[in-house]
Amino acid sequence: MLDVLQVLTVILVVLAMVPALAHALELPGKLRLTKDAYVAVQPIYYPGFTIAGMAEPVAIIFTIILLVLTPRGSADFWLTLVALLGLIGMQAVYWLFTHPVNKFGASVSVGGY
Repeated sequence: MLDVLQVLTVILVVLAMVPALAHALELPGKLRLTKDAYVAVQPIYYPGFTIAGMAEPVAIIFTIILLVLTPRGSADFWLTLVALLGLIGMQAVYWLFTHPVNKFGASVSVGGY
């Protein structure tokens, strides 16, 4: 049972991390866009990122469940705790930095324009 939960949790965490990695990898290309081009292409990301974003809260929930079921003090417990803190940190970065920029994206200068 614990093995199945571990595999499901890893799959959900991977799905949660894919959009963050995509954002990081596409940044150099976005920085070369003019403001108008950036605003024009930004909406193409919303459907896919919304679907992938649904995995983020589910991954946090599964990681909490996995942490509760993992024996305290073991290496697995501490590694799972670090993973949970990383997922929470990822949410903090999104809501404190990325979301405000997305919300006001039309007024943000991109690429120095």
